[in-house]
Order: sequence, then C-alpha cells, then structure tokens
Amino acid sequence: MKITDIDELKQKATDVRRGIIEAVYGAKSGHPGGSLSCADILTVLYFNQMNINPKKPRDDARDRFVLSKGHSAPALYSTLANLRIL
Repeated sequence: MKITDIDELKQKATDVRRGIIEAVYGAKSGHPGGSLSCADILTVLYFNQMNINPKKPRDDARDRFVLSKGHSAPALYSTLANLRIL
C-alpha cells in the first residue's frame, strides 16, 4: 500500500501526530516532542518507501526499521497502528 499523493501523506502524518498526542496524554507520561518531530519521517518511510505488507507483518522479505531514539516510541506505535499492524 504505497501512498504517492502528497495530500494523503500529509493526512496520514496528521493521523500519526493525533495518535502520539492521544497516547502520551492517555498514559500521562512520555515525551511528545521527540515523537512529533519524526512523525513525517515515519509516515513517508512506512506509507511510501518501505517494503512492508500489513497483511504479512512477519514476511522475511519485508524491510525492517530500527528506532534507536527510545523517546520516540509513541511515534512508531502510532505509525504502526495507522498501518493496522498493531
């Protein structure tokens, strides 16, 4: 599911940001700034660039992403939730 339309990608990034805010607020803990700062990057990677199939999350041929910026975990979780992987 590659999204190539810039307006659709912008909407997905907005959805990812909304998920970040909801997760951090709901947990009453976290660092929203780090997550919000990488929302656009994760959106483009997961919805446009990476070779992933949400219907086959364990496919050996899929691309893998390692997030070393732990304070941005809410951004990764929100992105995966928008992909319907979580």
